Amino acid sequence: MRRPGLRAAVGVLVLLLLPLFGPSTAAAAKTTTEPTSTALPISYHADMAVDAVHRRLYIADIVTSSVLVTDFDGRLLRTLDKPGAADLVLSRDSRTLYVALSGGDAIAAVDTGTYREKARYATGEGTAPLRLALAGDTLWFSYGSDWDSNIGSLDLSGTRPTVRLGLVPWGTWAGPPMLLSSPAAPGVVIAGEQYLSSSNVTVYDVSTGKPVVRTTQDNPGGVGTINDLVLSPDAATLFIVGGYPYHHLAFRLSDLSVVHTYPTTSYPNAAAVSVKGEVAAGIDNSYGQDVYLFQSGDDKPSRIIDLEPGTGRSLRPRGLIWSPDGTRLFALTGEYGADLTLHVIPA
Repeated sequence: MRRPGLRAAVGVLVLLLLPLFGPSTAAAAKTTTEPTSTALPISYHADMAVDAVHRRLYIADIVTSSVLVTDFDGRLLRTLDKPGAADLVLSRDSRTLYVALSGGDAIAAVDTGTYREKARYATGEGTAPLRLALAGDTLWFSYGSDWDSNIGSLDLSGTRPTVRLGLVPWGTWAGPPMLLSSPAAPGVVIAGEQYLSSSNVTVYDVSTGKPVVRTTQDNPGGVGTINDLVLSPDAATLFIVGGYPYHHLAFRLSDLSVVHTYPTTSYPNAAAVSVKGEVAAGIDNSYGQDVYLFQSGDDKPSRIIDLEPGTGRSLRPRGLIWSPDGTRLFALTGEYGADLTLHVIPA
């Protein structure tokens, strides 16, 4: 038999209890927006990559010849031994993590399900591959040292992967350039000078299997030595980050013209753009704010974050990367000779 007054009585009880539980619930919700931190057993890093399928973050350290594996909450899960681990690229299906082995003259292919190395591709004695970019079925890599640096390729399309070296004119780069690619820009690889104050950025068409210059520019936007290169998810916008000028610049990929200036402050050193269009602009600031968050195209930050107030630690160059769904921003901070800290910042 249904009791008409029971539902009303329950409703009154809930209203009476809300003041007791409401504030604590709101406080719990607020705390979830605060960054969490994890100490890492490395004092340097060379690159990061995020894996949406396995919800993993990979961090390469060329100094300790290792790749750290964490979950999306920042917990350290595993350390992989890789000689001179310098750069990381995930396959499109996230099943394979490619690692540039600058200390092994090779590129390793690691199974992301088991963490076992399923292949190692030799790039040639003394090549010391440093940076990677994946375009279609071809891994592009920069290698060498000083003005003897160049760009090579590893064609993975056939049953026997093929390595080709010396694909751009010798003397083009003062050292192995940064490389960048995106599925949203098929057949394109971007290279950036990271060893000279007179920076150069070149956009290559690699659809024919050999780099062909689409557009190139010295000191785009007045940017000095390049600290980071980042593409927006739609690959229409390229962020070229250098210690000078004291703001973050967004460029049109097609012609490398400036399309927006994000006001930050001195010594920009990192950037990241989420799938939701949120721009994270990082700076090298030992005693102050580290990360400015903007909605794409905005002139004022929606949030400014000081990751380790008063410690003298600062954001690492190339020390920002978003989770693939745009709900978390990963940041690395450190200081000379001390272990790094991984911060997970909820969006």
